[in-house]
Amino acid sequence: MRPYTGSDAKLIQNTAEVRGVAAFRDSLFGATSGGLIKLAPDGEMLRRYTILDGLPESDLAAVRVYHDTLFIGTRSKGLVTFDGEHFVAYRWTDRRAQTVTSIAVSGNDLLIGTFAGGLIKFDGASFTETRPNGERLMRITRVVADGPRLYVGTFDNGAWFYENDTWSHLTSAGGLPSDRVVGIAASKDGVYIVTDLGLAVHDSSGTRSVAAAPTLSDVAPANGKLLVTKDTGELMSFDKSLSTISGRGGLQNARLEFAGDQLFEISNSGIAEVENGHPRPFYKPESEPLTDNFVSSLAMDRGGDLWVGTFRSGIDVLSSATGKIRHLESDAVREINFLQANGDGVSAATTGGLVEVGSDLKVKQNLTKADQLPSNSVAQFTGDTIATAKGLAFRNKGKPTVLSTVQGLPSNSIYTTLQTSDKLYAGTLGGLAEIENRRVTKTYTASNSALTTSWVTSLCQAGDRLFIGTYGGGIFELLSSGEIRSFQPEAGKFTVNFNAMYTDGERLYAGALDGVRVLDLRSQKWQTLRDILPSANVMSVIGDESSIYFGTSSGIARVEKRHFTNSQK
Repeated sequence: MRPYTGSDAKLIQNTAEVRGVAAFRDSLFGATSGGLIKLAPDGEMLRRYTILDGLPESDLAAVRVYHDTLFIGTRSKGLVTFDGEHFVAYRWTDRRAQTVTSIAVSGNDLLIGTFAGGLIKFDGASFTETRPNGERLMRITRVVADGPRLYVGTFDNGAWFYENDTWSHLTSAGGLPSDRVVGIAASKDGVYIVTDLGLAVHDSSGTRSVAAAPTLSDVAPANGKLLVTKDTGELMSFDKSLSTISGRGGLQNARLEFAGDQLFEISNSGIAEVENGHPRPFYKPESEPLTDNFVSSLAMDRGGDLWVGTFRSGIDVLSSATGKIRHLESDAVREINFLQANGDGVSAATTGGLVEVGSDLKVKQNLTKADQLPSNSVAQFTGDTIATAKGLAFRNKGKPTVLSTVQGLPSNSIYTTLQTSDKLYAGTLGGLAEIENRRVTKTYTASNSALTTSWVTSLCQAGDRLFIGTYGGGIFELLSSGEIRSFQPEAGKFTVNFNAMYTDGERLYAGALDGVRVLDLRSQKWQTLRDILPSANVMSVIGDESSIYFGTSSGIARVEKRHFTNSQK
């Protein structure tokens, strides 16, 4: 993999969510949701590696040292190695592994657990799949090696043990509290298995549950004790029962992981070193440019501040003047589908209603079903028109009226709207509706037009041209004649993400599951942007005078407009 040598791209990402740690060449390396971090022995950040440095993607899930090389598991791009200077990406051509979830070293072999590609063994030269008793292991959560013994936990099929040259299978029918295994640790007394509902032990007398407790997430032996953590970060020890030794909580996705002789608790809030059963801060960024990397919507206000909607953690505001971040998250402001700047802040379409947020980050209004919206799930809005999961709502003196399939909409699932000078367009699960005076005057579907798919996900007007983004069919244009033109011959078939189209007057940008499609509106030439994005899943696009911002499932890429001009030369 080659690093990007240009200077026209910058990534905005959160690196606090750590998924794995490994000691490598006098440093500690962490696999995070925002790339690979290199830390000094005291936890100081030395360097961050991203896709601009050669990683195939920034969303990393596991890391382990094997044969003096760092092996890194990614969310969707397979296995990556790092020798301290260069990245090499491995792709399995005979399977779609999805996420590499766990990596362990067993003797001279590297064991790689995947979510959809099975348990893979690497001997330094070739890859082979391990199938216990002929069965492919799917949805692997943990791979743990203890000498010649091997233990594999799965998401919904219990645990598999390789002991004394024999494979055995443990499930809830045989003593596990649950079939969802989240942690495994071998000790002299037996093998301890953590599930999402409690702790079990497997020894010479069989398998039995020894502690019932929800939200457990991992287990590790340390200094003669057995330590168990909850998903929220509370640490407990186990002798004959679970006993809390550290009640700190407030974390997410907490796990226990060894790097050399050090035991760490990793989570969405960085890394803590565990000493004598107690965690102490080791790596936690003082300030992060994003609260969450899963960016679902972007908006630019009049002052040039970038508003970032996430689908799990509310709204971030990145100041153009100071670079500092402000954050808003509440029950009403959490899962953001769409943002649009207004005179004093933004309006936000959420899964809990339509929310008006002031520039002071105070909620001014929250429109929900209690206010006669047909659904709390709002996908988008245009002026007084609100796209919901159960119809198109029009605000009328504070009391919405609803347009549905009864009045001629192709579907009640509305995903996007666009107001032109005299018409309103609504993109639905069943096609495109043309609306005048709040009446459906025409519909465009796969059965009555050149649309090859009826699911319309995004609409964008560029000058006097109207572009239609679809789920699986790519981009179409509604011509002034009323005919539909397809761009499939030039740009291909692809899925445009919901409300992920934007124009700066020179180009049309469409965020898709596999990158960004860019149409030069003058030359009519298409190009695809993918290599410098933190993730190929681009869910939102916005721009200012000099740059275009792409919100992805792994953060934001700010790309200067000159990049698109240079790439066409």
